[in-house]
Amino acid sequence: MRDINATIRINLEGRDEQSVWKAIKYTRRKYVQQAIASGLSIEQAFTEKDLKKMFRMNMKTLFDGGTAKWTYDRWKGLVECAGDKFFYIKMGENILGCFALAEITEKLYGIESEKRGIRPVMYSSIKKHQKHRTNDYMYWATIKSALDRNYDFLDLGGWQINPRGNLININKFKEEWGGEIYYYYLDYPLFTTLRRKLIRNSTLFWNINQLIKRVVGTVGKSTSDQKIIDSIKKKITTTKQQSRKLLVALNNAICLGFYHYSSDSPLTVAQI
Repeated sequence: MRDINATIRINLEGRDEQSVWKAIKYTRRKYVQQAIASGLSIEQAFTEKDLKKMFRMNMKTLFDGGTAKWTYDRWKGLVECAGDKFFYIKMGENILGCFALAEITEKLYGIESEKRGIRPVMYSSIKKHQKHRTNDYMYWATIKSALDRNYDFLDLGGWQINPRGNLININKFKEEWGGEIYYYYLDYPLFTTLRRKLIRNSTLFWNINQLIKRVVGTVGKSTSDQKIIDSIKKKITTTKQQSRKLLVALNNAICLGFYHYSSDSPLTVAQI
């Protein structure tokens, strides 16, 4: 049964850094400049100790956002699969945030196209350091990474239809980066479609879903997780049917705990 999804896409075809920068809302550009002036830097080489710090930081982000936690091995597995698309943000010796990206094609939307894009599979930061605008810095770093690697588009990882609570602010945050809201439809099992519609359209079911996520606790590895990891390894060059199944998994918060559950699409920033 088909159901609607939405995300924010930034078209990068034929564009340079300056044109993309100018399309970003002024306040976001100001905050990026503030982050750079604060001395934030982006790193990729890390120790096991660094990784465990980032894991704890990400799990707090998930918990604060109302999403079930992951086991360390499961989380580390996705980081390893992200490879050179995993980054973390430092100020001096302190780690303030981290993010991971995955390469996709438009087949994930059910389109027969080989256009290449990038999509975040994790954003996480420490709330008490937000005066340094860590999230703005990570978003701009994501855009620059997509431009440097000559991708055709950037998918910001979902946009909530009928948002509630902090998801309203997350939507607004994503809308300020020069992209457009992009709607698409995917096939789901009947029960999943009904559940998504109820959560999306009913405050009561939304609140019940939030409560359920709070009591789930630590989530282990699932079949859907393995599909996501395998697809990241293959740079997501699957068939149309496989790609649709993958995006269903990406949009299922129970299967992909990095995202704060949206009945329509995954969202990726908890601290704004």
